[in-house]
Amino acid sequence: MTVLKGMAKIVLYDARKTSPTKGVINEFFVGDHNHILIHIPKLIWHGFKCMSEQETMIVNIVTKCYNYAEPDEYRKPAHGSDIPYNWSRKDG
Repeated sequence: MTVLKGMAKIVLYDARKTSPTKGVINEFFVGDHNHILIHIPKLIWHGFKCMSEQETMIVNIVTKCYNYAEPDEYRKPAHGSDIPYNWSRKDG
């Protein structure tokens, strides 16, 4: 995943029960001022938020084509789920 235009905050959370990084949160600020490519391992929860005043263009390259009949897409609410991350703005 990367950002082609603008700036975004991309957050990863490892909830895999047997992972040595279980419970770890990674936060990346990606885009015009920090061009990086993020590899997101299988079963890692991830989300993103636009951080720039203008629109953000994000590219996510998947390993398998999306199957509309049997989607492998899982979602959790951004606020109030079991992922210990606060998407609210942090001033400072």
